[in-house]
Amino acid sequence: MVVFSGLSQDDDAAYGDLAAAVGDLRDAADGRTVEPSPWLADSLGFMLTGSKSAYGSVQMAILCGDVAAPRGPRTYWRDVQQARVQDPLFGPVTNNIGPCAFWDPPRERPTTIRDDLPALLVNATGDPRTVYAGARAVHRDWPSSRLVTLRGADQHAVFGVYGSNCADAAVNAYLATGRLPAADVSCAARPVPAP
Repeated sequence: MVVFSGLSQDDDAAYGDLAAAVGDLRDAADGRTVEPSPWLADSLGFMLTGSKSAYGSVQMAILCGDVAAPRGPRTYWRDVQQARVQDPLFGPVTNNIGPCAFWDPPRERPTTIRDDLPALLVNATGDPRTVYAGARAVHRDWPSSRLVTLRGADQHAVFGVYGSNCADAAVNAYLATGRLPAADVSCAARPVPAP
């Protein structure tokens, strides 16, 4: 989960935090006493104690409210083994048993969204959490939507986080006017600085 969380932002500072965390974990695994880096301490605090879990709690409520989850551990074991073949690192993490298996099934019928209502979708092509293929599928099935694509960035949470003037301008214009762009918007990732 540390690696999964650490790969959600595509910038040097985030990669530096992840590298320091991996170093701390390596040192701890080698038996050394480690004072975790601030990012690792914060991540472990959230994962192990639930501190500052407002975002995670809301996210779980949304995910668990979408559809009933399987209850049997054997289902998850099978899914982990199948996922491990294609994605040995994250397959087991993303297919393992989670909180939704212990919650009551959703009490409401799924919300029907009219596909004639406007929607602005924003996604990066390399988003490690909400994959771009999913954004394209929603866009295809929602004819009145527009898709803002951040190309070449391995980034989760584009608007106001990544620093793309192009993507931020498209979203800000929509929020200010309520009007969708005339066509889909394609934005390039920040250039990688030369070494």
